[in-house]
Amino acid sequence: MDMTIHNDNIIGIVGGMGPKAGLNLFDKILKYTDAKTDQDHISVILASLPKYIIDRTKFLKGETDINPALNIVKIIRKLENSGANIIGLACNTSYAPEIYNAIIQELSAIKSRIKLIHMPVETCRYLKENYPDFSKIGLMTTNGTYKSGLYKELLENSGYDVIIPDHEFQDNVIHRLIYDKEMGIKAYPDTKRQEQNKLLAHAMEFFKKHKAEAIIIGCTELSILMNEQYMENILIVDPSEILAMKLIKEARKCEAEKQKIIS
Repeated sequence: MDMTIHNDNIIGIVGGMGPKAGLNLFDKILKYTDAKTDQDHISVILASLPKYIIDRTKFLKGETDINPALNIVKIIRKLENSGANIIGLACNTSYAPEIYNAIIQELSAIKSRIKLIHMPVETCRYLKENYPDFSKIGLMTTNGTYKSGLYKELLENSGYDVIIPDHEFQDNVIHRLIYDKEMGIKAYPDTKRQEQNKLLAHAMEFFKKHKAEAIIIGCTELSILMNEQYMENILIVDPSEILAMKLIKEARKCEAEKQKIIS
């Protein structure tokens, strides 16, 4: 068997933001891949190097001058050099323009040939294509993504009424659910469920009160928690799932194109 992996289509995941987010994306790729044997699965390389990527929200809030884009690009290069040609960033906040645009500029400067999938753009496209009658979309994100206005702008440009909490509710409920050092998902991804679910229920009541038809869980840590929940009468839109499906689609499309060339 030819083990020249550079002839393969390989998905690269930039993980470590936080560490479970990359694993969560990988798991969703496995979940949505149509495969009957081990060999039917798509090749995936997960790079989880959390020590080298500064917190995205701290950068966006001005608490550090170090743009995480610089080391994200270095990790993308490691993935590319290992054979990956389709890349997903397992962190919603890393797509904020201040970070993502710098990533694109750096990749262009080094003439990288990878295809980088934009998770928030794909998420909004998915909503528009699959739920065209929806009008009110809620957002649950980190403070960094909240401040960047990324999802809000994309959704409003698509004609949606965007439901977001005020700064106090965002900081004390949603962001705390993610970042709190005593009970947040980043610190306790597998425990502290009672405290986490209490804050989650509080957040959900806000969106129900404002008649959200769908909620985008724009933080990969929230994706881990929401996997365990069922929200009655509100569609939960998980960007990690949509990114996984898009990565699979792109990998399969590349495979089909290569088969055409061979034949």
